[in-house]
Amino acid sequence: MFSVDELNQVMRFDGVKHKVVDWSPMHLQLCEINDFDAWNLKNFPNYQQYLSNFASQGMAYTGIGDGIIYGMWGVYEFWPGCAEAWLIPSKHIGQKTMAFHRAALAFFEYVAAQKGIKRLQFTVHTQNVHADRWAQRCYFKCEGVLRKYGPDGADYYMYSRMF
Repeated sequence: MFSVDELNQVMRFDGVKHKVVDWSPMHLQLCEINDFDAWNLKNFPNYQQYLSNFASQGMAYTGIGDGIIYGMWGVYEFWPGCAEAWLIPSKHIGQKTMAFHRAALAFFEYVAAQKGIKRLQFTVHTQNVHADRWAQRCYFKCEGVLRKYGPDGADYYMYSRMF
C-alpha cells in the first residue's frame, strides 16, 4: 500500500484541488458513475461488497478534482509479480482526460517498479469502446476474448502489460 501523499506526488497532483485519497465504499454512492458502470453496479449482485473485498486485499484509491470524484481504481496482487487492476470512472472523467491519463501511466509504472510487478492485467467488456481504447493508450495488449466471462454472461477482453 502506498500513502496518498506519495501517490499525489508520483501522479503530479497538488494534493488539495486535485488529489488521490484512499478509496472508501462510500465513494460509490458519491460518484456519478458513467452509464456503463452504473449498469454493472445495478446488475452485479453485491458489487459494493465485491469491490470492498478486492480493495481490502490490495490497494484502492479515489481521484478527486475540484470536489468531484473522477475515478476509483486499485490493484490486487494475485501472487508476487502478477496483479489485476480495476477502474470505475465517473461520467465526468472526460473533463480531465489528459490529466487522468498521465496520472494513470505514472501510477502503473510506479506500482510495477515498487511492487516488482512483471504482469499487470485487467478485463474490459467487449462493448465498452471507451475502456478498450484507453487500455490500448496505456500500452496494454489485448490477449484475447474471455467468452461468457462477465456477471451478465458477456464476453470480455483480457488486457495485459508487461514491465
